[in-house]
Amino acid sequence: MTKKTFILVTLLVLFLSSAKAQWFDLSNNQRFSIGANIGCVGYNLNGQGIDKQYAGFGTGINMSMAGVYVDFIYQSPEHRWGRRISPDMYYDHTALAINVGYQVPVLPWLFVTPVIGYSNETTGWTDCSTLYVDFRKRTLYHPYKRDHVYSHFNYGVGLMLRPFEFIEIGAMATSHAIYGSISFSAGRK
Repeated sequence: MTKKTFILVTLLVLFLSSAKAQWFDLSNNQRFSIGANIGCVGYNLNGQGIDKQYAGFGTGINMSMAGVYVDFIYQSPEHRWGRRISPDMYYDHTALAINVGYQVPVLPWLFVTPVIGYSNETTGWTDCSTLYVDFRKRTLYHPYKRDHVYSHFNYGVGLMLRPFEFIEIGAMATSHAIYGSISFSAGRK
């Protein structure tokens, strides 16, 4: 564990322990929510700062049930969904992150979510001289061939607010993605 990570975790623990809240009031977690994620996925936190070589815009989904939180965010190759045929070959990449955690209720409308998970980036080539048709999804796409896969352990923390009875708004920051979410919630407030 690096010195910066240790200091950050220590400060977070001190901040959360000083909050005037009913900790572990698990009655606040008697709910189900499902929603959408949108943000940046694919960057790496390394000792020299942030490596943005594979970072890009991604979308995904999230779900929580009885406090257990699961999410997924994915970035597809930039040139894969083009509808034009050309002799070009593009160097593309993908990125994804899958996380699981537990939503700790701080207040009835505020949840802190530490997460761990898996992240990867792939590099490869998109061949724009070929166009495939997926009849089930009714889409056109160019083939993407992977050259390399880079896998990582992912960790981070999220904050979820419940400003209205059925709406949750959140933000998640992990070592390989940073994104926001909006969810529909059913259950106790």
